[in-house]
Amino acid sequence: MYFDSPFRHVGTIDPEPLVQVIESMGEAAWNEYVVRQELFEPHRHTHTIPLLFDLDGRHKNPTPWPRLTQIKPALEPALAVIRQANMTDNGLGGDGYFVRIILTRLKPGSNINPHRDGGYSMLRSHRYHLALTTNNLVEFEIAGETQHFAAGEIWEINNREEHAVRNLSGESRIHVILDYVVPGERVPDPEGMVIA
Repeated sequence: MYFDSPFRHVGTIDPEPLVQVIESMGEAAWNEYVVRQELFEPHRHTHTIPLLFDLDGRHKNPTPWPRLTQIKPALEPALAVIRQANMTDNGLGGDGYFVRIILTRLKPGSNINPHRDGGYSMLRSHRYHLALTTNNLVEFEIAGETQHFAAGEIWEINNREEHAVRNLSGESRIHVILDYVVPGERVPDPEGMVIA
């Protein structure tokens, strides 16, 4: 979703409970689903664990994957931060919903090449990154501005601007990506006003 800056910090949680649940899933969990990195060139150096995800990019009625049940209790503090970030004085946001949630791991010494997100739902949903496993050699760049997301930080990104990630370290970077929809929200996208 487009907004007037590249990044917006919305909160911080303790990442350790989520990290422990993900570690308990084992390496095999990262290799169960390979479609995202095979279909989308910018993500070829990543692994994905889908939690709430549909390849068709739908905007309603997302499909929960089996691992969502396993991870949801540890994920709930982050979900609450995002819900709260979307509440307004007039109550807008109270009927919001998550349309996509995935775990994504970027390989050591690799990049996510510059790209812009498009499609009906991407124009109309807030995209959040929750950093779980990271270090100071991981850089997220949007529209020429670079930001490091520390472990536990939740950032909204302007995914309608060109963005890229560099993992200059020898360790994997793990984020949760969460897309949140506020029905009826008006979004001043560069392609024209859209309604969530």
